[in-house]
Amino acid sequence: MISAFIPFRDWSIERLGACLDRLRDLPSITEIILVDFGSAEPLGQVEGCRVVRVESGRWCLSEANNIGIAEASNDVVLKIDADVQLLLPDDTLAGLARSVADGQADFVNLQATDFDYIDGRVSRKRLRPSWGEGCCNLFSRAAVIEIGGFDTRYFDYGGEDNDLCQRLRRYGRRVDVFRSDMVLHERHPYSDARAQGQFTEDHKKTLLADASIFRSRPFRYSDYRNPDAFGPAITVAIATIDRTNRADHLAYCLNGLAGQTVQDFEVVICENGTPEGARLDLPALQAAFPMLDIRLLTLGDPSIPTARNRITDAARGFYIAVHDDDDFSFPSRFEDQLDCFTTHEGAHGCHSSWIEFDESTGGLKSFIGQSRDINDLLRRQGKVSLHGTGFYRRDAMQRIRYDESLVLSSDHHLHTRMALAGLNIPHTRQFHVLRRLHGASVSATGPEIQRDVSGRTNAAYKYFMGGSFLAAVRARKEKKLWSAGFPTMREMLSYLPDDFGAFRIDLDVETALALGLDPIFGAGGGATEQEAGGLAFVPAYRGYGYDTRLVLRSAKALTAGEVMQRLPEYRDLRGVDVVSDAELSSDPALRDLGALVVAQGHRRVISRPYPDMTSALAALPRSVLGFGLGRINFFAVNHPEEGVHVMLGTYKSVTDLEHALSMANAGTTGDFIAVSNGGKRGSFNGN
Repeated sequence: MISAFIPFRDWSIERLGACLDRLRDLPSITEIILVDFGSAEPLGQVEGCRVVRVESGRWCLSEANNIGIAEASNDVVLKIDADVQLLLPDDTLAGLARSVADGQADFVNLQATDFDYIDGRVSRKRLRPSWGEGCCNLFSRAAVIEIGGFDTRYFDYGGEDNDLCQRLRRYGRRVDVFRSDMVLHERHPYSDARAQGQFTEDHKKTLLADASIFRSRPFRYSDYRNPDAFGPAITVAIATIDRTNRADHLAYCLNGLAGQTVQDFEVVICENGTPEGARLDLPALQAAFPMLDIRLLTLGDPSIPTARNRITDAARGFYIAVHDDDDFSFPSRFEDQLDCFTTHEGAHGCHSSWIEFDESTGGLKSFIGQSRDINDLLRRQGKVSLHGTGFYRRDAMQRIRYDESLVLSSDHHLHTRMALAGLNIPHTRQFHVLRRLHGASVSATGPEIQRDVSGRTNAAYKYFMGGSFLAAVRARKEKKLWSAGFPTMREMLSYLPDDFGAFRIDLDVETALALGLDPIFGAGGGATEQEAGGLAFVPAYRGYGYDTRLVLRSAKALTAGEVMQRLPEYRDLRGVDVVSDAELSSDPALRDLGALVVAQGHRRVISRPYPDMTSALAALPRSVLGFGLGRINFFAVNHPEEGVHVMLGTYKSVTDLEHALSMANAGTTGDFIAVSNGGKRGSFNGN
């Protein structure tokens, strides 16, 4: 029923013997494991115990504990130090074990009492702390393995027990304390290293600074080898098939995985019907990405749902992260999605927002997604959830599998069945994936089939659920999700492929002046381009309506990689931005002058429309500098005539208005006029 283990290295044999005598008398303990962690004198055989000997040049209690957990054959495990005597009656210990086995508690700290032997008699001293004391614990093996076991950064004594209890609590596990005077800990001198304080201060800093949950290196210092003992926290599931540019796309995908802030995962790739001669070379992948634990499966006939089911069956992780072979995950994806489980008790999975980048157009488009309840899934098709952002408990994927009879849209079918089964799949409210759109993707080659299957799935479930259910769905007010952590353009550029897109660098007026450029009159006299940092810039406007801003924009289009190479030249400047050509060529909802707001009793000085910012600036007289750069604004419109207006301030007296108009029109043909609210022409006297 209970597996007990004792971590040991050069301890007193007498103390070890006293501890073992107590354990052997407890029938509920069915095995005793003695982890000999590199003792100078190997223990050899010990009666009633299974000795696991490992070699290590240093003592690491955390790793010794992890070896004991890995070797245990029962799910309920007792960790006990060699200097502890467990005097509890067996029925009490068995009752505690049942509470762990039944899930009432995941970790029970058996609070100990320090004692000394004085003249051969036990002298009790003090009760040890209860918040994470590690000398005697009873716990669920599965629960501790799920978060990666004890943290081997705590390599002597102190902190590893508190760290484990804190991580279990953060993960939503229950940590209890059993108070008794029948768990005795014999006092002894500290180890030399601990007495000098060399390790414990570092342990305290780590304990206070690291609030994460999962650990990825259970065996750090010894020669212990059992790769299957602690499965990874996550299995990344990738189904792939040979196609144009697959090698580049997969390398991009794996680079994103290599940069994850949580590295406790394996990558399982399933060749989905790829001919034998074109299949991936596993040794080459492992050599190219030595930091990743990559496994390769093979499927003879192509079937996306079958390939994903094969990965689920082979997965060793507690969670399965769905991933397409041509997408990129932001570095914090797995960390954020694991945190989502701690904030949503009882969650079976989660999903996230994503950004699509189109290879053919260079466009970028963001999608927040919707909640994954049955109402939203049946109310609409598409853009509710991107399957490549999905992150699920493995047991949920094992129970609700992909329908292998479907050619496409098996993900939507899976989402619907998960919702109908009552699975809780919350949204992380974070952006986590860059989704690549290209000519060989499933979305491009089979969109009609996908829409047809999704429509048939929805129609079938609507039919079987009946009219009253559908009426309730239609009557329910739609909830719109919000998403935090929207990545900036610079962040996206650092993750996009180097050869992707066409982008321009924008400099605001202050930045242009700081670089020695003339943003207002630099376009005059035929000097249409100005150079800074090896790039040529031209005047342009950013935004529309009241949001219109004068910028100097790089004349040449740059790829994402080229922009990232150039940006460090402007790192000390604040007013530097990046815009894509796809964004500039889009057709936004622009404003006409009817949207211009001027307070009652005021007039605004505004120019006629110029076709573009370069023309507007070239036509301006230098007299406008008398208004000050802070008073020069712009208003871009597209009706009734496309163009951009220059605005030179608002005035409430005839004298000030006439003075402003005379200055603005000096040397021009009357390009500036006075307007009132809505852009209506007219000064105070009606002219």
